[in-house]
Amino acid sequence: MNPKETWIDETLNSLDNIQRASASADFFQKIQSRAGLSGNQTTGISKRFYWSVAAGLALLIALNVFVAQQSHVSSKQQVENPATMASEYFSYLSPIKL
Repeated sequence: MNPKETWIDETLNSLDNIQRASASADFFQKIQSRAGLSGNQTTGISKRFYWSVAAGLALLIALNVFVAQQSHVSSKQQVENPATMASEYFSYLSPIKL
């Protein structure tokens, strides 16, 4: 057997007798007391958070209504000539000389 393979086998065999670590019965309670938590206590969401979410949603809805009304008004305006539309669309190219 190769020395490298022997080393690998020894390393793998060293894991055979390993046991799982056990914690004391009150370990979890000690951690909670250090963190300032108790097992039955839950944290709630503040009213300020709810009001800010409600205000954000109201603003989003108002913005959507405004945009919908503006798009409805602009859709009534018709382009009279496709050539005019093309010249306005490509007007940024006029300063460029090819």
